[in-house]
Amino acid sequence: MKGLEEMPTRAMEERVRDAFGAAAETVTTQDLPGPPTPRGRSRVAWGLRAWAPRARLHILVPVAAAACVSVIVVTATVVAPKLLAGPAGGQAGALAGAPKFFAGVANPSENFPPSTVLKIYRSATGRVATTVRPSGPEHEFAAVGRLGNDRTYVAAAVTDFGACTTQLYRFSIDARGRVSRLTPLSVPRVNGIVEELAGSADGNVLAYTAYGSKRCVLHGHDQAGVIHLATRQVTTWSYGGGPGRTSFSSLSLTADGSMLGLASGPGDPIAASDAWVLPTSAPAGPLVHRARKVLHLRTGVYRVVLNDTGSQAYVETGPASGRRGVVVLGLYDISTGKQVRSLGRLSLFGDYLSKLWISLDAAAQHLLVYGYPASHRVTEINLATGRQASTTAAHLFTEGSTAAAW
Repeated sequence: MKGLEEMPTRAMEERVRDAFGAAAETVTTQDLPGPPTPRGRSRVAWGLRAWAPRARLHILVPVAAAACVSVIVVTATVVAPKLLAGPAGGQAGALAGAPKFFAGVANPSENFPPSTVLKIYRSATGRVATTVRPSGPEHEFAAVGRLGNDRTYVAAAVTDFGACTTQLYRFSIDARGRVSRLTPLSVPRVNGIVEELAGSADGNVLAYTAYGSKRCVLHGHDQAGVIHLATRQVTTWSYGGGPGRTSFSSLSLTADGSMLGLASGPGDPIAASDAWVLPTSAPAGPLVHRARKVLHLRTGVYRVVLNDTGSQAYVETGPASGRRGVVVLGLYDISTGKQVRSLGRLSLFGDYLSKLWISLDAAAQHLLVYGYPASHRVTEINLATGRQASTTAAHLFTEGSTAAAW
């Protein structure tokens, strides 16, 4: 082949070595395939506590066998695809009008023992602007959500896994992505491990889901809660129990915080097939008695995000064909349950049966999509034009929870 024949052998070796070195620098423990999530355990609980056992398991593998397997796996499944895809932080083009940054829960590979941190990523490139570590040595960030504009956020940090308590922190970022001091919210700690957070665009209401309350049994979501920040009023709704138990997930709020949107399924939120709405002024009690079912899809309701008024919702579902490797995004009318328009399909880049997480920006004009299987890829979608851009957010937590927010 002309060009290769003319290139000096040493120069070509150096270029190949440098390319593999650059790609290998982006490899993390999250890029390597791990064991499947146990059905009876929360994905966040598995994600936060699985690092140490996996590390010990790798240490016990004989050194010679581990070296051989590592070279083969990393080269074939991680380094080679990264060489083909280009450098980390590469982009398909920034979206005009999209927020400049997004916040994410990350688990850097250099942390040992493994622990989570907060990272502020640049939307256009996926590169990290700032990293924030938990305030306590045993604390773990579990979720992050936008509160108000695209510069203010709330983070949930588990402060005691034994007692199942979570502290909520408010923080903001400046024009360069630098983070202010994390300030605890003036509300009681959540009795449970927070897995999801959603804030209203006016900055007055915060919603969450938590599991493990009271008994701290890590078997899935146990409650949904809403905090009215001006009055510090906290209202919680339980999921109930028993074989007919309905679980909820995929929180979202209207711009004024008056309506909460959720997805649900029988027993396991992974099997969600319905969308519900709940007035945030509703009294405490069983969620199924306070909320109203507004949508049922045979192909599933993986995620549901209300628009600013609550009249419509962005819904992620499976394809009608039932084939793996694809999810479908659409806009649905809440009052009729009919699809208003299709937003297109998103490929999971493999024969996966999985769901993606979506985050709506404060202006309700863009979606941030993340949670691709075995990948730190994020996709940004302009809801008016349908244009998409993709990049890579290194170390972004991908094992469930609201790990990223615009």
